[in-house]
Amino acid sequence: MHGELVHTTTSDFVRLHGFYRESKETLATNPETGAINSAILAHGLGGNFYSSRLLLHLAMVLESIGIHVVIANTRGHDMINSSTWAGKTRSVGAAFEDVADSKMDITAWADYLVKRGHTNIAAVGHSLGAIKSIYSQAFAAHPNIKSIIALSATRLSYAKLSDSPRGELFRETIKKCESLVEQNQGQIPIQVPFPFPTWMSPQGYLDKYGPGESFNWLNFIDRIEIPTLLLFGEKELTENVAFEGLRDDLAPLKAGWNPLTIHEIGDADHFYTSRFNELSENIVRWLA
Repeated sequence: MHGELVHTTTSDFVRLHGFYRESKETLATNPETGAINSAILAHGLGGNFYSSRLLLHLAMVLESIGIHVVIANTRGHDMINSSTWAGKTRSVGAAFEDVADSKMDITAWADYLVKRGHTNIAAVGHSLGAIKSIYSQAFAAHPNIKSIIALSATRLSYAKLSDSPRGELFRETIKKCESLVEQNQGQIPIQVPFPFPTWMSPQGYLDKYGPGESFNWLNFIDRIEIPTLLLFGEKELTENVAFEGLRDDLAPLKAGWNPLTIHEIGDADHFYTSRFNELSENIVRWLA
């Protein structure tokens, strides 16, 4: 896969890296309709710009139809990483991140594409990256981001997770994190068992999964004013605890909100295993 290793800097001076692919195809653009000519691809929880087979596949598909692509790190890349922040090295990553900061990350990458001459941008994200794409445009809309493609936006709902079959384990984890924050140990990573075993700071866990539901995208999707495609795997909506009950809550959105398109990929899991082609066909058809 050929392209450029690139970087950008956020408004709060975090240096982020990514992989840029310049399309060789010609894509007719129309300023009046905002035809997409470039895209930001954002990874999920603990991911990065080079490890997602899904995002690499989408980058090649989009490039083949004339869309320039940057597969982008957010500051939450990898579970723990060392990044340059205002000229100083510090430990960041998914274990520590505040998802609200993703507004600055998406904005920085959009500014990067604009500087390269690409003015009609799609914000594309998978899993937590999908939430970041929605959140950023709900609360810090960039004038050059003309559409959102959200793949498997996880439901970060304290209420729903508490009532799930593994709710008791979830509530115990929340209580443990709350106790550690009260003891001023909120930034020391611990091993958490839910929704899957990983390392995360207690404060970071509460920010993502806590009672405030700050990043439950269903609470702010109505702030989005640009065309948005929400894609989900049929299996994850049925089997994944993070999506329990979501199909029912999507029904009113399907019926009543014109800028929003919702589609399920049959027999697909959270990572669209063996369903990459069907996924990309849906995206290309929607963009057209």
